[in-house]
Amino acid sequence: MAGMVIGAALFLSVYNQRLNMMIEQNRELLSAKVDLEVKIADLTKTKNQQTTINLLNIYIEPAEHTTLDKVTESELKRRIHGDLKKIVVGRKISDFAAMPDVYEQILTEKPYVGVLDKDYIVQAVKWIVLTQTELKVWVTVKEWKRIPLSYSPAPG
Repeated sequence: MAGMVIGAALFLSVYNQRLNMMIEQNRELLSAKVDLEVKIADLTKTKNQQTTINLLNIYIEPAEHTTLDKVTESELKRRIHGDLKKIVVGRKISDFAAMPDVYEQILTEKPYVGVLDKDYIVQAVKWIVLTQTELKVWVTVKEWKRIPLSYSPAPG
């Protein structure tokens, strides 16, 4: 009887570990699918325009004392991509080349709240590289600890 209980517990622990692994892999694949669908939509809109920025790729590096799992990293990429896409994709390359610092300032020190129950902030923009019609942005992200605001009721 004890052997059956131990065997069942062992089986369930292995099953649970495999299930968690499959769930994480599923989230990664869904995120990659959404990214690819967005890129395809952007490319079909601007496929004949060689003087505009058509693609935007975000690369994330964790800062010191910050660890990012793949799901958190993909969510941060999605949010940063969404913020920059509105401003960059479809913009003329000459406009971007004239003032790349503006695009860097948009992201620097920008907080991203509620990313899988944690808050993150873009610590710095390491590189911004424009190759043909593709803009590549490397950012350093760290976990952000918000300072809670103290509540004091109004007198009266």
